[in-house]
Amino acid sequence: MSLSGLDRDVRSIYSQWMRHTLICFLSLACSLILSSCSSWTGGAGGVVVLDIGHATQAAGARAPSAVNGTRLEEVQFWYEYSYYTKRVIERAGYKCAVSNRGNMPSDAEMRRYAKRSGVVHLKKPGAGLGRYPSRYHPDRVSGGMVSADYAIWSKASCAVFLHLNSSSSRWVSGGSQGLLVYNKYNGRQLAECLKTRMEEDILDEPNGMPNGGRGISLQQRSVDAGRGAGWMNACDDSGIPAAIIEVAFVNNRNHANYLTKHKNAVAYAESVGQGIVDYMRRYGSAPRHIRKDENRGDEGSFGYAAESRRLRVKGAKLLH
Repeated sequence: MSLSGLDRDVRSIYSQWMRHTLICFLSLACSLILSSCSSWTGGAGGVVVLDIGHATQAAGARAPSAVNGTRLEEVQFWYEYSYYTKRVIERAGYKCAVSNRGNMPSDAEMRRYAKRSGVVHLKKPGAGLGRYPSRYHPDRVSGGMVSADYAIWSKASCAVFLHLNSSSSRWVSGGSQGLLVYNKYNGRQLAECLKTRMEEDILDEPNGMPNGGRGISLQQRSVDAGRGAGWMNACDDSGIPAAIIEVAFVNNRNHANYLTKHKNAVAYAESVGQGIVDYMRRYGSAPRHIRKDENRGDEGSFGYAAESRRLRVKGAKLLH
């Protein structure tokens, strides 16, 4: 064989080897990417989900009467002010989505607020539905579960359920103990960041929400049939830190007087947003706990509580 022929053969073999190497490299890269996508459940690159509690079709807490010309209502408040929470999060460089379990409001002003915040309406308001299972974790059962499922579908970095609290249908004065609920395995740090920020920025400041020196308590909820526990467990199973805001009371005169002034309501909503930003900056990339065995029941599985054992819920997975 001539030297020129040998040279051509060497080049041909080298070219084939390079093509084979490139194909192997691309295959490995695709495999790693797909593997990463299939197991990823949030983190610093995901979206922060804010959920407006209840729905205009099944309203939440309402003040006993008007204060400053406004009757404070849970759903209406967060339709108007979730925009400011979202704005803080997005200005910090994070994606944010706002959801609500119900339908688009019929009231013109509420519709305007919904469009401004870009509210995703999940069209399952809850009136007459009772408790129902998560589509992702069917042994987790709760009213309003569609909101937790939306956070799971979104692969949220964290989920915060926006609520106002109420202790009765009558006015109370003085301090009311604020509450932040969080999920068992993933939510403690999120709740702590929200607590720190809201206590520093909102409660008992010279121009803050008067609360008699009382702070915010943290409460982990994971037991079946507990209020909000279904949402917390479903998010936990998917590795999503979650918290419920129950800090201000609509039947506390001091709280209502504070929140029915626009400037104060904006500050309150922004404080929630800043607490979320604090969490994302400190813990947004931290490892998450993900449920390993969907067929192994625990205290949060439907049927654990006596209340659940008396119910027949279509689609709920019984592990007890």
